[in-house]
Amino acid sequence: PIINKSFGKWVSSYKGIKFNFIHCDFPYGVKADTHDQGAASSFGGYADGPEVYKDLLNDLGNSMSNVVADSAHLMFWFSMDFYQETLDALSEMGWDISPFPLIWHKSDNMGILPDPSRGPRRIYETCFIGSRGDRKIIRAVSNVVSSPTTKIIHMSEKPVPMLTKFMEMFVDQYTIMLDP
Repeated sequence: PIINKSFGKWVSSYKGIKFNFIHCDFPYGVKADTHDQGAASSFGGYADGPEVYKDLLNDLGNSMSNVVADSAHLMFWFSMDFYQETLDALSEMGWDISPFPLIWHKSDNMGILPDPSRGPRRIYETCFIGSRGDRKIIRAVSNVVSSPTTKIIHMSEKPVPMLTKFMEMFVDQYTIMLDP
């Protein structure tokens, strides 16, 4: 089922079956809701401050014992602004995190241009992969996928072809997935 509810509120009272694949695409904490380029006004923005990101990370950490199976995989999208903090937080939760993230290369050259006078456009996004309980992958795939952006549902949407390619590593008939 699809539940439209705050992750923190939902997860704190969850008592169902544990999930063996977690796909997290939380707000990155980079204030995308304030960027002119983010299309928040067209697609309905959402709070994206650093405190929102940290709260969601804490919610995930606090819920590990009642939501995540002892043997599980994780895909966790994050901003390179918080690489080390995110790696440390996920590791402290008990995830074995690869230091080499998955990379979505935005083949249509779309991305954040933080300061056009001082740096390049950021046309890729990063995703840590992790395991718990030495869970093995189903199939090895490339850690980089090129795919154009999609903006049909919201401003930070991930394209289905890219997600499909990466998720081939983790999803089979035994997968019980949570995508908060």
